[in-house]
Amino acid sequence: MQIYVYSGFWKSSGRNGWKFHIDEKNGGRLLTLDTSKTVEYLGVMVCEEFGVDLNMVNIELSYLPSDLVSSNDSPPVFITTDRQLKNFLSYVKNQASRRLCVCIRSKVGSNMNEEAAESPNREEEAMSYELPDAVIDYQTKPEEDESDDDNEHAIDMITGKYVRFSLVDVVKKDQHFSSKTALKATMEICAMKHNFDYKLVKSDKKIWYVRCADDDCTWRVRAEGLTGSSYFIIKKYVPDHTCAPSSRNHSVRTASSKTVGTLIMHKYESVKEGPKPNDIIQLMRNDHGVEISYPLAWEAREYAVNVVRGIPEEVYGKIPKYLHMMKEANPGSHTFYETDTNGRFRFLFISYGQSIRGFQAALRRVIVVDGTFLKSKYKGVLLVATALDGNSNLYPIAFGVVDSENDRAWEWFMRQLNVVIDDDESLAFVSDRNTSIAKALAKVYPHSHHGICIHNLLNNVVTYYKGKGVAGLVAKASKAYRVADFKKIFTAIYSISPAIGKYLVDADVQKWARCQFPGYRYNVRTTNPAESINYALRSPREFPVIPLLESIREMMTRWFFKRRTKSSKHTKPLTIAVEKKIDRRIEKGKKFQVFPVSDDRFLVQGDTFECMVDLVRRTCSCGKFDLMKIPCRHAIKAAFSVGIRAHTLTDDMYTTASWRSIYAESINPISVPKDAWIVPPHVQQAEVLPPETRRAAGRRKKRRYETVEDKIRSSQGT
Repeated sequence: MQIYVYSGFWKSSGRNGWKFHIDEKNGGRLLTLDTSKTVEYLGVMVCEEFGVDLNMVNIELSYLPSDLVSSNDSPPVFITTDRQLKNFLSYVKNQASRRLCVCIRSKVGSNMNEEAAESPNREEEAMSYELPDAVIDYQTKPEEDESDDDNEHAIDMITGKYVRFSLVDVVKKDQHFSSKTALKATMEICAMKHNFDYKLVKSDKKIWYVRCADDDCTWRVRAEGLTGSSYFIIKKYVPDHTCAPSSRNHSVRTASSKTVGTLIMHKYESVKEGPKPNDIIQLMRNDHGVEISYPLAWEAREYAVNVVRGIPEEVYGKIPKYLHMMKEANPGSHTFYETDTNGRFRFLFISYGQSIRGFQAALRRVIVVDGTFLKSKYKGVLLVATALDGNSNLYPIAFGVVDSENDRAWEWFMRQLNVVIDDDESLAFVSDRNTSIAKALAKVYPHSHHGICIHNLLNNVVTYYKGKGVAGLVAKASKAYRVADFKKIFTAIYSISPAIGKYLVDADVQKWARCQFPGYRYNVRTTNPAESINYALRSPREFPVIPLLESIREMMTRWFFKRRTKSSKHTKPLTIAVEKKIDRRIEKGKKFQVFPVSDDRFLVQGDTFECMVDLVRRTCSCGKFDLMKIPCRHAIKAAFSVGIRAHTLTDDMYTTASWRSIYAESINPISVPKDAWIVPPHVQQAEVLPPETRRAAGRRKKRRYETVEDKIRSSQGT
């Protein structure tokens, strides 16, 4: 049945009897109750409806059965047990008016409302529904599944409004929390404050159970969700830690970015900027005695800003100014954006001049492209173009924000990339089998070469042709350096499954077999480099477009600085990764025999087959020296036989000098505060509206699935 609930306080007026004084400011609420509900459940429902924290207040539920009492001095009936609640429901069932009175009393020292303070009766402790300063705004919604914790939005499950909870550092049995998020945040802070760590025992929609990280310790907390509510209540709490302090982890538990963001959220209210990541690190160190990383501080800041301000629509209008200022800070950069006929955002492209110059001067000319979904309000797709430096580190070249991975978006992105990187036969692209990418490359980069990701091919072999037993052979064929080895393996594949053989031929052997590739793709066989960048940006992909771009800039600034420092300290001729590779090859070739054929050519024996090495042309019949531009074990052995050092046979792009040169410049932030940006009139007047919102069906993928080749490699123990 439906019950009308309103707030206020009771006051006795002598001969006029008891009267409930209504708090008109808060109004009333309509609740649905039945005899299966408990007093505890009703108290939680009332708190949710009136937006108060059950941990900070005491709830009194009452009514006056006027037709059952004979005198005006009869006090109201207070509902304190489940039996009394059933009596109330039974009484009002046949009444024309079904009203329930609620009085909320503060558990902390708050100011009472003036009317209450004048009376010596029960209303002396009554308070209006304004929470004390200690209570912090926080937004929650019920969790559909534990795996969705990272996607929680700040919406109350029943009212759809903001709810509040107190981040206290002491917990107790029967304590209520407005959501599992609030409970987890409280425990994280408790662990930080008291220098311990805990591990999760069970977590689902109904239970959250943790215990001390030390298995011998008795400390534990078990909380249960209240049916039909987002609230959790602690049912079991063993407060004492029986573990030795000396056995505890000195680092203790660090709160999540959401919890840190909640702690600092009030610092972003009514201010332009608020604490920056370094400030947050200092705050957490001084106020809570914990060290947090810069990325965590950055994520906490973005979370706090997004919750407090909640205005992603305004971000799009700042795109023209932001891109202009970023180009001013980083000369030679290329940025561009496009809107539709209604002025709504469509595409955006950014490529830093420092990356462009580094790629042109000293990198393998292989670009990996890929797209991944964005998770902000307006969705969209992030397009990435990246290379690998001589030390096999990711080297981002360009980023794009588009509506989806379609023909128009990819062609637009490639045309912007073509502004900074010319079409050339020495250039190679690697992507998945997205037809839009293939079409765009054919139009914009007709002279370059296009290879496909072997992971994608192997997945199709297993999924559509049930070729799990053949997948290992396909992976081996794709890695072959010699055409003869490839043909031998491919013949075996065809004999086992002609259908798979035909599929691989139709996929174009030149696109997936390394030895058949018309250009140079070196060891870049997959789209993992681009996917790794997407993974590195997994949190910023939830941000609006400008915070996303700032996260990319910050990531690249950090990478360039670290690698500039690392390369400056490296004194060997070749990069760290290549030096290790050379070392392994020296070890493998120790037992080989070398027979000179001429001054420059040598026959090397002792391996699986004999190899002919040409040190001038930098080739070996094994194929590895030719395709990788790094001397193979046969070439190294031949070079040693005539006193030539291995690093002199390695391509310049693998040298330490080249490694240093590509990071010589810094990726610069915009050093001018936003309110001091000076832009040309046409930039100032440019208007960009947010795109139409669209949400794709199904749950978003958050990380790359394990590929067939990953499983093969795992089964082989490599």
